[in-house]
Amino acid sequence: MRENKKKILLVLFILLILLGLFFVNKPRALPELEFNILGDDKLLSKNLEDKIVILNFWATDCSTCIKEMPILTKIHDKYKNDIELIAVAMPYDLPSRVINFKDKNQIPFKIALDSDGKILEKFNKVRLTPTTIITNKQQIIQSTIIGEINYQNLDKLIESLR
Repeated sequence: MRENKKKILLVLFILLILLGLFFVNKPRALPELEFNILGDDKLLSKNLEDKIVILNFWATDCSTCIKEMPILTKIHDKYKNDIELIAVAMPYDLPSRVINFKDKNQIPFKIALDSDGKILEKFNKVRLTPTTIITNKQQIIQSTIIGEINYQNLDKLIESLR
């Protein structure tokens, strides 16, 4: 009798582990988002089909964010037909500062204001800037980079997703 209980407990334990692994490793899709793009209308994530999406959470007072903007520009210029690169300004960033930064630095890719924090809300893990999230063309998140991006690594990742 005791031996049967042990076997049942072992089977239950293994099933719990397998279920846990399934949910931990389940691919996460890009949530439905509505972007307020500077100088443009709203953009919906559902309209980004067949594009690799790169979301870069940044702030005008973040020196690392500012340092990586030329890298993002280079990536944008190289892959503009395959990607949708959107720099999402943090909710605490004043819109006037974001607009001035975009104009002064002639940023060629889309910049979104997230004044109400609704975009940030969808990404619990974004606590630090910069944070960059990359999806494949089916809008499944492939990578989250916390901190400064590396051009070569991002370039390789995009090439593998094209």
